[in-house]
Amino acid sequence: MTAGANVSTALHPFAGNTSTAGSRLVNDLPGGYWQHDLADHVLLVNNYFPPSTLLEELRVALPKLLGSYPSPHQQIAKQIGELIEQDPNRLVVCNGVAEIIPVLLRGLGLRIAVPTPSFNPYEYTALPGRLVRFPLSAPSFDLDVDEFASFVEKTDVDAAIVISPNNPTSRVVGKEKLVKLATRLGERGKMLLLDESFVEFADLGHHESLESDLDALSNVVVLKSLGKIYGSCGLRVGYVLSSNTAFAERLREFLPIWNVNSLAEFFLSRIGSLRSEAEASWKQVRADRDNLFGLLSSIPGMIVIPPHANFALCRTPDEWPDGPALADALLERHRILVRHNSGKTMGEGGRYLRIAARRAADNQRLVDGLVETAAAIAGRRDEVS
Repeated sequence: MTAGANVSTALHPFAGNTSTAGSRLVNDLPGGYWQHDLADHVLLVNNYFPPSTLLEELRVALPKLLGSYPSPHQQIAKQIGELIEQDPNRLVVCNGVAEIIPVLLRGLGLRIAVPTPSFNPYEYTALPGRLVRFPLSAPSFDLDVDEFASFVEKTDVDAAIVISPNNPTSRVVGKEKLVKLATRLGERGKMLLLDESFVEFADLGHHESLESDLDALSNVVVLKSLGKIYGSCGLRVGYVLSSNTAFAERLREFLPIWNVNSLAEFFLSRIGSLRSEAEASWKQVRADRDNLFGLLSSIPGMIVIPPHANFALCRTPDEWPDGPALADALLERHRILVRHNSGKTMGEGGRYLRIAARRAADNQRLVDGLVETAAAIAGRRDEVS
């Protein structure tokens, strides 16, 4: 992702400052990277969608959309319901999953169990005393659903949270395992909050989803960001899906009548007719992910967890600098932005990088930059010693 230097300088105080720490950009400003002249391997987005035809439609409609209110919540729910073939009464439309997390964890005050490492807002938004963590073990960080179910059954929580594929580990939890987990939790009167924002990038795609099983699994609540799979993170649109319509209605009470903008509404009205284009884009994203995995795995000493989403989690070689130092130097030397995991609840988080897959040429540039940067830092250390 790049932006002209004149635009960057005008819009952002850090623009043009090549010594700006990567950790500061990522942790202090988790977004807005379009304002910088850099290669963004942090944003987890589909680079092959939307197609140019839809972009042109958006361009033509932009003046009218900017001056218009969007439709109210229930109308947007109908659009999404048509897109995913679900009853709109089961849907809660949200301004990205990030909008609904505070509703669930603060508005409803849910007590939750979270496998860690996880998407930070699930941990940080929970009210004091209403979060228990279930540590996942290296090297794969896979979720053992039997152990997790036993753990949750022994704790005083209302719900368990699972992200599949998980962020930051990029590992999917198979559908049969999720059904097993949901069933056990349901028998104890506990919910499963299942974030499926990356599931289309998994090898089996939407077949790993529980959306079609909600009639039999009334305790499952699916959370979904559409920005990841449709290349539209800036539009901020997602949904919650539950067969428990009373629960869905309760969530809606916390949201404004207009929480999705007109651009997002227009976008939703068009993507239903672009299913084949979307499927093709997800296939290409998988290919880029596999390409990134292969390139990273070729680095001596690098441990790369086989990824299922559109990004990879890797542990850097022991002789390399830690994640924050490496990320900072990579940005300074090559204008490439990656996310280190020192802020995650995980052992040795500072040694792990989460890297978004891009096109093959971008992936190669990233890997070359990582190797060169690590060598350069080691060289400076040798000079000092």
